[in-house]
Amino acid sequence: MTTRQIKTYGFFHPYCNAGGGGERVLWQAVENTLKLPHIRVAVYTGDTDSDDAIFANVFKRFNIDLDKQRVDFIHLKYRWLVDPKTWPFLTLLGQAIGSMVLAMEAMLQLRADVWLDTMGYPFSYPLVWLWLGAPIVAYVHFPVISDDMLGKLQPSVTSVSGIKQLVKFIYWSLFMNVYRLVGLFVDVVLTNSSWTQNHIRDIWILNNNVSILYPPCSTEKFITEKDLTESTWTRGNTIVSLSQFRPEKRHDLIIEQYAEFLKTATLKSAPKLILIGSIRDTADEEYVAFLKQKATKLNIPETHIEFILDAKYQDMLAHLRRASFGLNAMWNEHFGIAVVEYVASGLIPLVHASAGPLLDIVVPWNSDLKKETSEWSIETRTGFFFKDVSDPDYKEGDNSKFPSLAEVFVQASNLTDEEKVSITKRGKECVLAKFSDEKFDTSFINVVKSVDTLKAKDKRLGILAGAMAIVGIFLKVGKTLV
Repeated sequence: MTTRQIKTYGFFHPYCNAGGGGERVLWQAVENTLKLPHIRVAVYTGDTDSDDAIFANVFKRFNIDLDKQRVDFIHLKYRWLVDPKTWPFLTLLGQAIGSMVLAMEAMLQLRADVWLDTMGYPFSYPLVWLWLGAPIVAYVHFPVISDDMLGKLQPSVTSVSGIKQLVKFIYWSLFMNVYRLVGLFVDVVLTNSSWTQNHIRDIWILNNNVSILYPPCSTEKFITEKDLTESTWTRGNTIVSLSQFRPEKRHDLIIEQYAEFLKTATLKSAPKLILIGSIRDTADEEYVAFLKQKATKLNIPETHIEFILDAKYQDMLAHLRRASFGLNAMWNEHFGIAVVEYVASGLIPLVHASAGPLLDIVVPWNSDLKKETSEWSIETRTGFFFKDVSDPDYKEGDNSKFPSLAEVFVQASNLTDEEKVSITKRGKECVLAKFSDEKFDTSFINVVKSVDTLKAKDKRLGILAGAMAIVGIFLKVGKTLV
């Protein structure tokens, strides 16, 4: 009887200890990969924390207990090359080149048998394919560049601003053409949402192996049979916002709109706003300090706003069990694990009308038929949407369909207890059907098994094919320039 060869699955995730939704996918994927006994896992990371500290943070944030003896951390020195702050100009190009250098550093330290990119550095794929000749799996949270971005530009030669837009349009168009090609090097493409899948299919049109794998959201851990039959509302009058403290999460908009809401609300009956999130560095700490100053300047009483930093997993769950509303203000949140956690915990979601929350999560649900429906009504609603004039794609008339966040606060505050119970019941049924860990686990293990059967490409053929692909890329770019 022969012993099966041990394989190393390398997860390329330079910010593995950040504690966000992307890291939840990473560590759940690692946990499932380790269910196959002949596999070891290597995590390529730029984090300088000790291995034990990372394991502890994974358990604290996600309640995932890993087999430490089968996980190796490959620490990378050049993570700064993929930091957008390193590239104040030509950021996309700088990060693309930086990711190639970082991937080479990773491969020189350890040659993985399978390469899994769970963070999103597609320009490393040709290099990985050429150097390792190994299967590549990409879990795509969002496209690096999209036609939406190109469509927002207004290039012309009649003004200075128009010329700048023209230069950017040419730069982005060239970048997009190269981005279209890197998808050819991927064996399995997984996307986190309908929004992301639609964009990736449009961009990587030559790769037909693109499918949705919703992130693991532990909905079955939040929801019990009793939760689905509750008929009374016993929750506190609070609004929870659960997200990393980063500008793109738009905490400043939340605070501004909450202050606007308080101008006309009765303070005694107004829900308290609780902002919960992790911080990564001094920049995040400074951002939190800025938000606190903003709340003070807008005269929001200390009794009505609270900041909770780096909460333990159990503490976070306790807040979700007590609160009435869950808030997410990010524009084009590609998926939105926090929104799923809101709904599964019995909160009523107040979300921006875009991407994942709009298309996948806060969708109309028919409780009688136990399935998603296209008809949005009081009897099928599972939450509330808003838009804001600061949205990058805001158009006149948007607020005729979607109100402002301040107006959503009013609508939510006016709900009866009976309406709250009905909305949360529909929401729980929906997320339990779509976003359980079990669904992710089953699908991801199938991916691991399918990749495990792929034979590593012959090195010589890999070099030849890789060289031809690179030549093809340069010819494509040259043709575009001409």
